[in-house]
Amino acid sequence: MKEYDVYFEIYGKKLKTRITAENKEQAVQFIKDKIIFHKIVSTEDDIFSNEDDDKPVDQLEYLKNMFGIKD
Repeated sequence: MKEYDVYFEIYGKKLKTRITAENKEQAVQFIKDKIIFHKIVSTEDDIFSNEDDDKPVDQLEYLKNMFGIKD
């Protein structure tokens, strides 16, 4: 196992995290596997309807916390 610094970009924000993996492809896959899609809606749908009790989260802060990135 080696350590890899993985540089990636989400919503125009460039991020970096350190991953322990067997190869580069596995390190990239680790990042991809961390992304969880909770809901995908049409732009015509009301994403803030009362049907869903979940509140929208700040995507950047969520990702920083998920990957252990500090400002």
